[in-house]
Amino acid sequence: MSITNEKLSEETITTEEIKLILDQYRIGKKPLAKLLGWGETTIIRYMEGDVPTNEYSNKLRIILEDPEYYYELLCKKKECLTGVAYKKSKNAAMTKIMATKIYVVAYYIVNRCNADVCAGCIQYLLYYAQAFSLALYDKELFHEEFCINTEQKPYLKLYEGMHQCGIHTLEGVEEYLTAEEKELINQVADGLCWYGSKALEAMITLEKSMIKISRDKYNNKIISKENLKAYFKDIVNKYQIENIKSIHNYPDQRFAEIKEFCK
Repeated sequence: MSITNEKLSEETITTEEIKLILDQYRIGKKPLAKLLGWGETTIIRYMEGDVPTNEYSNKLRIILEDPEYYYELLCKKKECLTGVAYKKSKNAAMTKIMATKIYVVAYYIVNRCNADVCAGCIQYLLYYAQAFSLALYDKELFHEEFCINTEQKPYLKLYEGMHQCGIHTLEGVEEYLTAEEKELINQVADGLCWYGSKALEAMITLEKSMIKISRDKYNNKIISKENLKAYFKDIVNKYQIENIKSIHNYPDQRFAEIKEFCK
């Protein structure tokens, strides 16, 4: 069956979107079909006007919108491609993932922990790495704002992606960070990670009650980077954090205060 793109439903992937997949991941029609376990001519037929089933369309749309999913699929099925084709597509997928700095930081944390870390804990470490970068270096580590939501996850889109696809290491992440950024993340992880997700969630919940909430251009509730910076400037002074090596002063003293308050 062949129909024009104008008659496709909103859910059905278009030939233009399939072409975008081929271009952005630098992969051919037959190799992509092989990766997906489909017949060799499947993608060719779609590019010529055949309409994918809902199942096949949904699979292609996931690949289009989630480069992490594609990267994981590529690594699992690399025997389907030649060595040159695999390396070319892998580099393209990595470039797309690393185009957003928050993913670079997140996967640096994952690699550092050898993937032995939950998606929730990654959220909290991202939050504190951003906060201390703003307070100590007067610059953001990544662009995303802290989003207020019912799931209690500051960077919800990233959390949902990791929660859905699982936590896995990603080669080559380190080259996208400066030595200063890596050392900051290391110190945040060393100072905070061993407290566990529940303890960090409790500390962030307490902080949220004391930081001014604002709204982004879409009217979503956020803790802006400006407000986060102002709050943690005070934290740095109060807890005598002179540099990144003394970041651990904050959780050590704050948790002691929380325990005393709860007695």
